[in-house]
Amino acid sequence: MKPLSLSLSLLAATPLAFAHPGGAATPLNSLAEIERALDSGASVAVAIDLSQCTPTSGGATPTQTRGGLRIGAYRVIADGTLSFADEHLTVGRDGKPIQQFLRYQVHPDSSVDFSMAVFALPGYQQNGTTLGYRCAINQGLHFNAS
Repeated sequence: MKPLSLSLSLLAATPLAFAHPGGAATPLNSLAEIERALDSGASVAVAIDLSQCTPTSGGATPTQTRGGLRIGAYRVIADGTLSFADEHLTVGRDGKPIQQFLRYQVHPDSSVDFSMAVFALPGYQQNGTTLGYRCAINQGLHFNAS
């Protein structure tokens, strides 16, 4: 290979070498970036900090609750809203089994609606009301691709 060709090849590869140094995650700062990452098959993680969000429904109150997940299934509807959800079994404060359903809706204006419903097991009776919070991309919710 000629020296000039080798130099051009190395220069072309340089951005790729630094795109994810040491497996570092790439922040996703807009709905378009999140959708592109998901559509390309990237693993997208979301971290939520409800202390940065506004309670909106169901008697939700300010809280210090934080958590996160990797987005599996998702859908985008006609108005551009990206929706995804999570559900998991856990144990309530009373020591009884519950199932939590968490729903995320990322809107084109970068606002994010988060809601949580809790059901008692084994009969799936809803405990209380569905709690809702309004967050935004990079304010209460942070997205990263790896």
